[in-house]
Amino acid sequence: MRGTRRGTAAVAVTAAGLMTLTAGCGLVGDAGSAPALSPDPTPPFTAQTVADEIAGFARAAGLPDGDTSEPGPAQGDWRACVAPWTGEAPTAGAAGAFDATVTRLRQHDWEIVSSHTEQDITYRTLSKRGWMLYARYYDGDGAGTARTVSLNAVEDSCRLPGKVRADYEDPV
Repeated sequence: MRGTRRGTAAVAVTAAGLMTLTAGCGLVGDAGSAPALSPDPTPPFTAQTVADEIAGFARAAGLPDGDTSEPGPAQGDWRACVAPWTGEAPTAGAAGAFDATVTRLRQHDWEIVSSHTEQDITYRTLSKRGWMLYARYYDGDGAGTARTVSLNAVEDSCRLPGKVRADYEDPV
């Protein structure tokens, strides 16, 4: 009998320990025992994050790898707040790939600010978390085997040199 009681007591202690452990983790119906987890803070939306997002969505939409170098004045802090992307796409699929890229951007929280066409250039301006993205599709004169697509993002607080800003801004 003594051995049986000892075994029973051990089980009761073990069960009590599990109950305490489980209750301490907030898994057993005591809502007040564990604070609710807060969602992860939003990661910073840096120039590199924006550049990676643009390149990834462009590639996924069928555009080739683009050029991410920035022409213009070599000096200035402005380069840290710009995410440039320019590519040449085969004429046959360029317009569709441009539209698909804009659609992917919109599916990932980029909001259309402006959309229009002037002569042979289609403009789409989008915004997200303090950035403006100037998307352009250059249709050209209908000749040639490639079309230019540019997807250039600029942080809202960025102080661009005049000529660079003129190259990006939507003419509307």
